Amino acid sequence: MIIVHKYGGTSVATTEKIMNIAKYLGSVKDSGNDVVVVVSAMGKTTDALIKLAHEITENPDSREMDRLMSTGEQQTISLLSIALQTLGYEAISLTGAQAGIKTSGHYMKNKIDDINGDVIKNHLNEGKIVVVAGFQGVNKDGDVTTLGRGGSDTSAVALAAALGGKCEIYTDVDGIYSIDPRVYGDAKKLPYISYDEMMELAYLGAGVMEPRAVELGGKYGVEIYVGKSLGEKNGTIITSIQKIKEIKEMEERVITGVSINENVIMVNVEEIPTNAQNVYEIFEKAEANGINIDMISQNDVTSHHGSFAFTCPKTDIAALEKIGKEIESEFPQTSFIINQYVTKVSIVGIGLISNVGVAAKMFKILAENDISFHQISTSEISISLVVDEVMGKKVAELFAREFDI
Repeated sequence: MIIVHKYGGTSVATTEKIMNIAKYLGSVKDSGNDVVVVVSAMGKTTDALIKLAHEITENPDSREMDRLMSTGEQQTISLLSIALQTLGYEAISLTGAQAGIKTSGHYMKNKIDDINGDVIKNHLNEGKIVVVAGFQGVNKDGDVTTLGRGGSDTSAVALAAALGGKCEIYTDVDGIYSIDPRVYGDAKKLPYISYDEMMELAYLGAGVMEPRAVELGGKYGVEIYVGKSLGEKNGTIITSIQKIKEIKEMEERVITGVSINENVIMVNVEEIPTNAQNVYEIFEKAEANGINIDMISQNDVTSHHGSFAFTCPKTDIAALEKIGKEIESEFPQTSFIINQYVTKVSIVGIGLISNVGVAAKMFKILAENDISFHQISTSEISISLVVDEVMGKKVAELFAREFDI
């Protein structure tokens, strides 16, 4: 059995922790498994590298940033391989490119297109533990690329899919909770959660898993275990709805979780001439700058000028400001207003498909507490609200208490 382990930055933050992980990996290998390990950069290394670049310029080149940020994981894979070798295990470290991870897209936000697992399989057949740098790959031009925040999760699940193995994600939390316990102290740990629910929670802001990783798990049928590094095996398994129904975990559950996403900007575009071409130009500019548009809402467009709003990550602020200047220059009557002081709160649950009245409960809570909202969006299994930043945690806590999660 091939088992792909992934260890996050806090789990490999010191050489002592790396040595402890090496001992554990050795025991997994001794149990007769083939072991592939995906690791993140140590501690806050990636943040430190980004800071160094910004000490030189406010807008460093994205290609060079990918090259720079990829060095953090390369440091970790070397140290972990050395630790394993010190314990008497054959081990080899591979960068994303050496591991056959092929990517495409915008620098700093690449996506995995394909993985050629032959190199890894050859090393496994030779009895080695293979240590792979997460968060990175190589594009068609041979450039080192990175996968965005949380990209090591994606690397691990993609490798498990390519190798036909299991995937275990180890981090500094002991599983996935219905809501961040720091927001709501009575949050419940979930023994199981479906791919759809986890992907929705992750996409809407829950920071435990990267949504693309969960999407890959669902697409290729890779069950994902999430638990605490070197802790007891009492974490959360991300699997199919069918599997969860078999164990009757989902029978009475309407709402599975509440997410709170503070990495949100809301943009209001007001007094834009009501022509679809004008709206298209704005979103075309956003796409060209790699901006990830999320919620979109539009007011009545029967008059000559209308307005609409959208949200995107705060990390896209520089590109947004650039687009705003271009739009206001092209349409002098138009205002491009950026609001950084908002938070998105979402409820997620498969039960939303068949249960009416959930939205009514949400609005009742808001009304009783005199809380207003800026935007709302829905999917088959989620409802999201954009509220003032200062109210975000309170709204999330109120929803968690109302739906008993």
